[in-house]
Amino acid sequence: MTQRIVEIEIETEEQPVARCSNCGSSDIYEARVRSAFWHGDRLVVVEDIPAVVCENCHEQYFDDSAIVVLDLLRGDGFPEEKARRELRVPVFSFSDRIASQGDA
Repeated sequence: MTQRIVEIEIETEEQPVARCSNCGSSDIYEARVRSAFWHGDRLVVVEDIPAVVCENCHEQYFDDSAIVVLDLLRGDGFPEEKARRELRVPVFSFSDRIASQGDA
């Protein structure tokens, strides 16, 4: 599981203003997000992850406690019996698309 961990720049005044380190916007908000992770050859989705999200570029930032919980889920192996639900996901081949363009 690879997550980008970044620090949010804080301006010190009476009320600190957090800024997105990706685009510099101060239009950020707290949200519950979902993210997909590869675990071996399985794709799993984790919902309800607390995050700070940039309104401008949609970058998501997770705090240390969220990262720890994600690591614990990964360490447990994402057991299927504990999944809340399952999603059906179509799979496409990049190579097939390129091959079909060559036939045109």
